Amino acid sequence: MKNTIQKIFTICALTTAALALTGTDTSAASKQVLADAKKVDALVQKNLAANDAKPYPMTDDATFVRRIYLDLAGRIPTAEESQAFLKSKDPAKRTKLIDQLLDSDGYLAHHFNYWSDILRVKTLLSGAGQSRPAGYAYMRWIKDSIRDNKPYDQFVREMLTADGVAWENGAVGYYIRDYGMNLCNMSTTTQVFLGTSVQCAQCHDHPFDKWTQMDFYKAAAFQYNLITTNGSENQNAALAVLQKNNKEAYDRDGRDLRRAFSEILKPLRFNNVKHTNRNLTLPHDYQYDDAKPKSKVETGTLFGHEAEVKEGENPLFAYAEWMTSKENPRFTTVITNRMWKKAMGLALIEPLDEITDASKPTNPELMAFLENRMRAYNYDLKKFMAMVHNTKTYQRQAHRKDVMPGEQYHYPGPLLRRMSAEQIWDSIVTLVIDDPDAANPYTDLNQDKLLTRTKWIAEAVYDQSPQEFLKSAKQVAATQKKLSDEMRELAEKRAEALEKEDVALARKLAAESGKKQRELVKMIESNVYEKGFDEKLQLVAANLKKDPKSKSQIDDELVADLTGCIEDGTMSLADLKNSPMMDIVNTVMKEKDAELKAWNEDRKKREWKDWGIKSADQQKAWYSYNSNRQSNMTRSVNLTQPAPRGHFLREFGQSDREVVENANDEATISQALNLLNNPGVHSSLRNPYSKIRRDLKDAASPEEALDALYLALYSRKPTDQESKLLLPIIAENQSQGALEVAWTMLNTTQFLFIQ
Repeated sequence: MKNTIQKIFTICALTTAALALTGTDTSAASKQVLADAKKVDALVQKNLAANDAKPYPMTDDATFVRRIYLDLAGRIPTAEESQAFLKSKDPAKRTKLIDQLLDSDGYLAHHFNYWSDILRVKTLLSGAGQSRPAGYAYMRWIKDSIRDNKPYDQFVREMLTADGVAWENGAVGYYIRDYGMNLCNMSTTTQVFLGTSVQCAQCHDHPFDKWTQMDFYKAAAFQYNLITTNGSENQNAALAVLQKNNKEAYDRDGRDLRRAFSEILKPLRFNNVKHTNRNLTLPHDYQYDDAKPKSKVETGTLFGHEAEVKEGENPLFAYAEWMTSKENPRFTTVITNRMWKKAMGLALIEPLDEITDASKPTNPELMAFLENRMRAYNYDLKKFMAMVHNTKTYQRQAHRKDVMPGEQYHYPGPLLRRMSAEQIWDSIVTLVIDDPDAANPYTDLNQDKLLTRTKWIAEAVYDQSPQEFLKSAKQVAATQKKLSDEMRELAEKRAEALEKEDVALARKLAAESGKKQRELVKMIESNVYEKGFDEKLQLVAANLKKDPKSKSQIDDELVADLTGCIEDGTMSLADLKNSPMMDIVNTVMKEKDAELKAWNEDRKKREWKDWGIKSADQQKAWYSYNSNRQSNMTRSVNLTQPAPRGHFLREFGQSDREVVENANDEATISQALNLLNNPGVHSSLRNPYSKIRRDLKDAASPEEALDALYLALYSRKPTDQESKLLLPIIAENQSQGALEVAWTMLNTTQFLFIQ
């Protein structure tokens, strides 16, 4: 009965997947894309013929389905997805699968990884842990932009002109990533969006290109008035008040007060970007005769027409418009080049981020057509990729030889490529969990909590008057001095204890020192954050008394949030007044906690029923499986960015995100050893409730088990020769033998390469 039910579920799953590949409707946009794809093929064919070359044969369906999932969704297809595609008789099934994947959550995950490598995205965006909220906000903004298919020119403009706080405008992460380093950020901007390497010109005229040091500084002047800051407006105003009213106290206590302000604003550090009237000046050692050292630099573009700055306009907005304009040929060339390389493995102009006036595409006519389509599509990257992936050029068999630097490649097919670290990891995840593309709710909830807490602290602090903030800082400064003296005394006693080799006493004194440090944090929470929070509560009470239903009319976001908590019954006004702010943050998020807990409980009940889990051992194995997929065996997009050193992803070449596109897809001995012996991957795949183990369990024979393995890992069924070699291993002990075969397949180049 169980096998019958399982077969019914399988048939339903295959039918559902197949339905996505059937139908006859084709939109006008799709017809245009397909017509453009044919034009691309014609231009490639023309170039091949001119160079006495021929295109490679078309891929079979098994090769195509695996390639397109890896290129668009960043993972191998599941066995069910492969089988649905292979069984479909729809002549348009390739086009329909491309459209389906472009609209999938897998596309979002994969392309987030792609842009994270280019934009050097990190969870800890800059500095230490205080930048985590900005990292989360920036990542969310990138994901939302990909999900919404935001036009690429708009995506870039929003980053270049971003200001404000991270939790309100995640795009500021672009500048926070280079906190306090405007000149370095400008170099990255030109490299990523204009394909131009100008780093050398920061210190001297470029030795191998036309850029002068003055060119560099003129371009940097557009962005220089935007600053990243850890201060606040009321902090500056508070110090100004003190300086005006009591200069003696300002001179005496100014340094201590700044330390106090820094401690108060610690949870909000690395989150603020704002426009100023700051001007860029040349360095003190500027050595060229076109200007004097330390003189003011006027704005100027690197090439093409000048950015027209209107009277009273922020130059940065003019610069962003200039950069992303359709009239700026370099902007279109670079993104076109990037997208072509992403699909084909090699750009038409290499290297793609060191383009010079002398750079020529290997197929100028094709390059011109692709750039024309990018503009015509209004920088809709999904539409552009739909065109490229629908070409016969992309769907041909892969080129299996290395293309040497300087060698002309005419695209008889895409290059054979090794999977990225993220693609390998996400493909293994696909073998373990049922819905690898779904967002991880645990990751999302943890981010929600931190961003909510940070936002509430900011609103409780930033809205304090300068006088109130100064008073708070004086209290904190006094506490800092007192605790500093006490901690110095503890440190001296601990040093004496260590000299006497009294380890127990040294540990006790270290613990006491830690408590002293936490005292300051608690004092700031109660005396500063709570004070600002109480003022918000008074506004809530007044608002409710005046008009209980006026939440939508409140300008103050925190007051609106708190009013909403009362209106929806999350908390009462009395609860709000009697609870610390940090507890209220947790209470507000409690509803999401409860929803997640209920969702997980429903999933447990469903899986226990469907998978026949009854015994204590079975339940224990399921709990291990569930915990693993919540925190570890989840797609790379849900993990820390980048993964910590020693993690599978880093071992297989994930970028450290220190420089643009710093990932490495070269094979190493340590990778081979890792894949053979990684205990986390081993235990995940071997768990009886991993997807691959459940598929193997349902196999009625060694032949079905081998078919299940090949469909899951290679998207095809085994050849006669492979069956002859491997079936005896599985037949001897189906459960253990199938796992041994699976592990062998996982460690082959056939698994690790995009063919």
